[in-house]
Amino acid sequence: MQYSTDYIQVLTDSLRKKISLLDTISQINGEQKQLAAEKRMDLELFEETVKRKSDCIDELNKLDDGFQLVYDRVKPELQGNSEKYKAEIRVLKQLISEITEKSMAVQAEEERNKQAVAAHFATYKKEIRQVKASRSATTNYYKSMNKLQNVEPVFMDKKK
Repeated sequence: MQYSTDYIQVLTDSLRKKISLLDTISQINGEQKQLAAEKRMDLELFEETVKRKSDCIDELNKLDDGFQLVYDRVKPELQGNSEKYKAEIRVLKQLISEITEKSMAVQAEEERNKQAVAAHFATYKKEIRQVKASRSATTNYYKSMNKLQNVEPVFMDKKK
């Protein structure tokens, strides 16, 4: 039954790595919060944080898949000998509850950041609309002024 102990250790290590990744994502969320709090958000820096977070999420997904594969192998042994692995099961449950708490905290941070970034983009959108409107008004003004310079004479002197 040594292989079960090894599998349980792999599960524990996987969960600890997941906790570490969730902490990293939380830290990146903090950076994004700071960027969103600025009057003018640095979009390049924000994009870089999104890329880093995306890499962490990909790694989390890989860990989840690997965890599930290993757990499926060791599950019958754990269920059949729950007393024998009581301490290990307790550690796994503790780690899973910690992951759940961190995941919920990360989701809350994500929602707050999403709203802050949406407000920034709404401001940018409004500014772009204003620039387009003023550009259009300027173009129309110059067009109408050019037409006034090329006015055909209304009255012609027909005496010759």
